[in-house]
This record gives sequence, C-alpha cells and structure tokens, in this order.
Amino acid sequence: MYLCDIHSHSQISPDCDVPLTDMVQAAVKAGLREFCVSDHHDLLDFGGLPAAPFDWPAAKEQYRAVKDAAGEKLTLRLGLELGSAPYDPQAAREALAQGGEELDFVLGSLHNWIGMEGNRDLYFSDFHRNMALARKVMESTLEHTWTLVSQMPDCYDSLAHIVYPLRYIHRDGVELSIEDYEEQVRAIFTEIARTDHALEVNVWAGRDLDSWPLLLGWFRECGGRLVTVGADAHCPEHVACGIPQALEMVKGAGFDHVATYEHRRPVLHKL
Repeated sequence: MYLCDIHSHSQISPDCDVPLTDMVQAAVKAGLREFCVSDHHDLLDFGGLPAAPFDWPAAKEQYRAVKDAAGEKLTLRLGLELGSAPYDPQAAREALAQGGEELDFVLGSLHNWIGMEGNRDLYFSDFHRNMALARKVMESTLEHTWTLVSQMPDCYDSLAHIVYPLRYIHRDGVELSIEDYEEQVRAIFTEIARTDHALEVNVWAGRDLDSWPLLLGWFRECGGRLVTVGADAHCPEHVACGIPQALEMVKGAGFDHVATYEHRRPVLHKL
C-alpha cells in the first residue's frame, strides 16, 4: 500500500510553529513514501478580517531546503490549503498564480463563516445548546462549498474536510449528522466527480476515523474517482496518524487507487 500524507502544516501556517524539517523527519520515521506540506492561506483570518498575502518566498525557501536534504528518503511536494476562496475569487486566483510551477497541490477548504457571524473561524463559535446555529453553519458551509466546486474549479484540486463544521458542533455537545444534508453533499460530490477533482479523507490526526466510510460510499455512488488522504498534522507527533486506516477505508469503499498530486495533476497509486 502506498503510504502518503498530503495534508500537513509547518511554521508558515499561523497555527503551527514547527519547521518543515521536523515534520519531514516525522514523515520519514512513519514510513511515508510521499508527503506534502500544505500550509494555510485563508483569505479570512481567525477573527474574520481579510488576511495578509501568503508568504510564498518563505514557503518556497523552506521547501527547497528541506527537499534537498530529504533526498531520496521521501517524495516531498509543495501544496497550499486555500481557505475561503469564494470570499474573494480574484485574491484566491492571484495567490495560486504566485505559487508558480513549483506548486503541486491545492486543498480547497472553508474554515470561516462568510457573510455572517463576523466572518470568524468556526473554532470561535459557541454551539452549546444552539441547534439553530449548528444548522446555520452547516447550511452556510455547504452553500459556499457548492460555490467553490461549481464556480471555482481552478481554485482547488481536492476538497478538504467537508465535515469541518462538525468538529466544533460536536465539540460543543450538539448532535448533528452529515446525513441530514445528504442531498446537498451528494450534489457537491457529483460536481467534484464531473470535473474530475478529488475528495479528501481528512482523519484529523487519527481523531476522525468515523465520518469517512459513509462519505466515501456517497462519493463513489456519485461517480467520484479521485481520493486523497491527509492527517492534517500541525505537530510532528500527528504526521501520518490515521493514514493506514484512511487507506483501508478508501480501499474498502471500492476505490482501487489513492491520488497524490504533482504540478496540480493527479498521480494514481495502487491500493
């Protein structure tokens, strides 16, 4: 089985202070064959304000140095987790253009409210005993996810953690299921499949292994072909956590391959 983890962070991300060299050492130790650093560039910051431009010079300098040091031990890719692209499509496309030819992979994500609740990151919302707010965030996130996949297919390669709002809804003790939104999710999956993009199985450093069998089944039924896997690590201890289980789930759902990306083109690896 091809062990790969193509969603991870380094000190370039605002919520991580670990040098890429430490993350890569952890990837080698975990036996990964391919690893992608996909630092955050959210167009909205944690507090909901327009974010500063992504520091491509620092990201590329770090990547080049570590890639040379890794040598043949590990295939290292340069990615980007592009957040809230529907908030400002022009800024999103400008950021990707600055990535240039070295950019291998783009995760499309939504971490923030857009157009409501102060545009804040969902982490800062309080869902305790507030089912109405929980439903509101699910509806908003799926609406903007639809915008991303249907109107901005150039702004992502794989759709990141579609269950992101549920992390914080469940954190606050509210019982809400993705199954309540099957129609909207299947529409999104059908569009991802139609445009030959990928769905990410994001196991959140091994903390979310339960969401994906159902979603992978839906994605396959909607014609999905490409699946990526990521631990979403922000520290070396979380690199590759849950990845073997993720690959088994992908295989169990009937997919023959897992995808990685080079120069924003999928590369398929037999499961």
